Amino acid sequence: MMADMTDHDRRYAGLILGTGVNLREGQCLLLRADACSRRFARLMSSTAYGMGARWVEVAYEDQALERARLDHSSEDYLEFVPDFVAGRAHEIVSQGWAVVSLRGPEHPDIMEGVDPARLGRARKAISIAGREYMSAIASNLIQWNVCLYPTAGWSRKVLGDTADWEEGIWRVLDPILRLDEEDAPSRWLSHDGELKRRCRFLNDRSFDRFVLTGPGTRLQVGMAPGSRFAGGRCVSSSGVGFFPNIPTEEVFSTPDFRRTEGRLTCTRPLYLMGARVEEPWFVFREGAVVECGASRGSEVLERYLETDAQARYLGEIALVGGDSPIYRSGLLFHNVLLDENAACHVALGNGYTDTVEGASGKTDRELLEMGCNVSLVHTDFMFGSPGLSVRGLGSDGTETTIMRDGEFVI
Repeated sequence: MMADMTDHDRRYAGLILGTGVNLREGQCLLLRADACSRRFARLMSSTAYGMGARWVEVAYEDQALERARLDHSSEDYLEFVPDFVAGRAHEIVSQGWAVVSLRGPEHPDIMEGVDPARLGRARKAISIAGREYMSAIASNLIQWNVCLYPTAGWSRKVLGDTADWEEGIWRVLDPILRLDEEDAPSRWLSHDGELKRRCRFLNDRSFDRFVLTGPGTRLQVGMAPGSRFAGGRCVSSSGVGFFPNIPTEEVFSTPDFRRTEGRLTCTRPLYLMGARVEEPWFVFREGAVVECGASRGSEVLERYLETDAQARYLGEIALVGGDSPIYRSGLLFHNVLLDENAACHVALGNGYTDTVEGASGKTDRELLEMGCNVSLVHTDFMFGSPGLSVRGLGSDGTETTIMRDGEFVI
């Protein structure tokens, strides 16, 4: 059954399960995969069992089925989610499963033209059902990893219409995934060391706020006293190190959601609730988005911001330098996992409790009082560019340049 998989595929599967999610002997694994990637999902399952997995549950996802529901379901049933969805999430978290989300849509533009109101209602209901899981991810209670396996539809969107899409996309992805040399795990651990060095620099100085200046952007993001930067490998509540994302090039933290002021103009399009949004921009006042727009997808953007009361506030600030191999590829990937690691970004929605001291185990109300945002959603908006500068300001007003012309100077 696995004869059609290459040594390259096997090395990639080993990287995801070993270095990425760091699967442990006797642990259960949930593998979320697009249906079109079932060959690689089978290899992942076989590899996981070979590493000692107790059980591998593969959850195939197909956006065509979601589109069918959005187009044809009765209005009365759009917000229905079966109880077993929340029940499965509870079991995964309470029993300490590892989770790998294998991304790579077969039809990247399948949500184009969908009714934004119906999409927003359905996605909100699913977010409510998955709230326990999202909270576990935000606090790294379990090991989790988001990665990518290329498909023909997605690859041709990135590269253009080409017959040899498979060879072409791996030529691009291998250096990004650090698979272009034999010992990829060692290279990822070395890369992790550099991300940790940048985090130490930022955390040692405990900046009160950051000023971000770039094309169309003049934004001040305030930090909570307990905020700290993280990047690369994380540690689960059971003490296991893992990479939440492969690839990853960011150092990130959770800002005080009440302290964002100014204007942000995004430099990369994104897919929001499955629909493409181009050139989004935001105006913040006292932390909240008070104005916004986009050259395409503005109605979807508005629906996103109406998900709940806190969707208009920041939950993340992330810095990515021009040394990112994703940025250096010069390509737009139409995929948030890759595009967010090509450029500095902020996220509207839920904050990461793992990057706020003392936040673990707090109630939603307590988190909000600490300045850590709590929301049903979390979406990254990229604003990095060669013209971006980032300055850190201490509580006494002293300034430190962090990035200049899109490059780290620390």
